[in-house]
Amino acid sequence: MLASGFACALLTACSYHTGPGTTGHAAAVASGTSTANSACERHILRPEDVAGILSAPITGTKPLPGDAQSCEFSTASFPAITVSVRPGLGRTTVEAWATGKMPLTTSPLSGVGEAAVWQDSLHEVIAQKNALLCDIQVRGGGSDLALNSNALPAALGALCNKIFAAY
Repeated sequence: MLASGFACALLTACSYHTGPGTTGHAAAVASGTSTANSACERHILRPEDVAGILSAPITGTKPLPGDAQSCEFSTASFPAITVSVRPGLGRTTVEAWATGKMPLTTSPLSGVGEAAVWQDSLHEVIAQKNALLCDIQVRGGGSDLALNSNALPAALGALCNKIFAAY
């Protein structure tokens, strides 16, 4: 649990930019992209896309406090699926996990973006394409999962591929 908090804090801390330049809404307007930050706000993933991963039905989506680039697909109880999409951080983040610089071990996950790893104890896919980071984590385990745990990496990887296709 501590490692999960550390990893999330690290990813969140790395996502904020305070330097000069065009950022936020102005950058999105200038580039012609959506001004919504999170995958939830952009409606790239919908509750029906993540249905069948958890035993409990998805009851809604909500942004994570203090992290505009992440959202949670929540249930009526503890299990949930957290989706983070962070432009510009994909390569360095996946490389850090893949090379053992993070506190938990990962295994390569093929067929997802340009590079991806699976972190088993966190039920987490960390993937990148064109430096866009897709990080999807399932909170819960055992009876909380509707899928066989061996099928979870591919299911989460497919969600990242859907996100990559939308950017």
